[in-house]
Amino acid sequence: MPTPRTNTSAILALLMLALALGVAAIAVVASTQTTPSQAAGPPFPEHAPWLNVSRPLTAEDLRGHVVLLDFFTPGCINCIHVLPETAKLEREFGRRLLVIGVNSPKFTASEQTGNIQGFIRRYGIRHPIITDAGMALWNHYGVFAWPTQVLLGPDGKVVGRYIGEGKYEPIRRDLIRTLASGGKEGALKDTALPLKPMAHVRRGLLQPGKVAVSTHYVAVSDTGHNRVLLLDHSGHLIKAVGDGVRGNHDGAPGQAEFDGPQGLAFDGGVLYVADTGNALIRAVTLSSGEASTIAGNGEQGYGIRGMHPARAVGLSSPWGLQLVGRQLYIAMAGSHQIWSLDLDEGRVGPFAGSGAEGIADGPLRLASFAQSSALTYHDGELYVADPEGSAVRRIGLRTHQVATLIGAGLFVFGLRDGAAGQALLQHAQGLIWLDHRLYIADTFNNAVRVLDLRTNKVSTLATGLSQPGGLAALDKDTLLVADTNADRILTVDVRTGQVRSWPLKGL
Repeated sequence: MPTPRTNTSAILALLMLALALGVAAIAVVASTQTTPSQAAGPPFPEHAPWLNVSRPLTAEDLRGHVVLLDFFTPGCINCIHVLPETAKLEREFGRRLLVIGVNSPKFTASEQTGNIQGFIRRYGIRHPIITDAGMALWNHYGVFAWPTQVLLGPDGKVVGRYIGEGKYEPIRRDLIRTLASGGKEGALKDTALPLKPMAHVRRGLLQPGKVAVSTHYVAVSDTGHNRVLLLDHSGHLIKAVGDGVRGNHDGAPGQAEFDGPQGLAFDGGVLYVADTGNALIRAVTLSSGEASTIAGNGEQGYGIRGMHPARAVGLSSPWGLQLVGRQLYIAMAGSHQIWSLDLDEGRVGPFAGSGAEGIADGPLRLASFAQSSALTYHDGELYVADPEGSAVRRIGLRTHQVATLIGAGLFVFGLRDGAAGQALLQHAQGLIWLDHRLYIADTFNNAVRVLDLRTNKVSTLATGLSQPGGLAALDKDTLLVADTNADRILTVDVRTGQVRSWPLKGL
């Protein structure tokens, strides 16, 4: 990240504003070189990578077009929450609005074009995206928080600036006004732009997020295809649950619909699914493949306190699941909390985390998490993968205390082995306990890492993966890995680190 060029008091003021707006992550890079309202259009950096276009766009291309710049970083959950709002605007305004995603990377991995291609495929993004690795556009428009959207009129001048998620209505209002004004002045053009969205992958796996294993089954969340696969331990497909269309319908395997499912947890004859994009928890009956909704009202929930009837409350991007007895723990990425669903009482609510994004330890409700995305359990301890803090956390279910095992802050990341207190991860999204070790899908490092809980040392087991998102133990010596950006499942031998493909048969 570029070095901030403001004084400390200005930085703190911006941080407080960003926190109040509930943005996912914060970076301050002040001292813009131009006055945005007087700019003739975006000063796109020369040689910056573009996607979803046949050639790079220029400021001249955009003259006469109304443009919404969407500043995001791929690891940011609030940036992900903005995508459906942006898609709704694109559907409503059609060619009258051009959305351009500006990838302003927090993590070094997010500067790589291949990783952004995976992000595009996972969420079905069709508008152009530019990677602003040097943060030139970020600086030019005075952006300091993810997500931020900037609306430009047909003359390239800034019409509006919108920080945080949930800005559909003000953007829509300003769009209508800008289009009406531009139409009266004759400033609007309908010139064709060199748009070329990436082709959708319809076969095999697409961006698989998580994997889970029971005595008889292996489950894979085929996230990009909006479905869940049930296989046997040899990889033979038993049934696919979900028709592949993004939606939220319950029903038989060929009729059910999901939206970017992630976390999975077996419970006897039932598989629980974190239906992330729908903000729901679903239950799949293994014998029939029938899917039903057991938690969530289908809306993103904010500021929830206390326990509630499970279907009456909004969840916020549930990402990881772990069953302990009759409690289903939920890594609630969107609210930076761990929730608990009492399966007997049918009630759900926050269990750990204040809701603030951070890496603070202490009592359950005072601790802070950072986009928690995976859970695993052993002997009274619930372990949490906390990607935005590049951290692994521990929750004592008996002590009700939260502690950090790996991780030092929201902007401290890398790849370093050694003592857990000094080791570094990069946006780790997967976690599994096996034989006194925590195996970690170190997502943005393309690696599987190991924390030995007996020695408190971190080592690297396997590298060369492609943003792995989920882990499960197939047996005592073998991990299954959802190698997300490579659209595949791998095996990793925990003794040797040998990586092999685990082909799915009958898919």
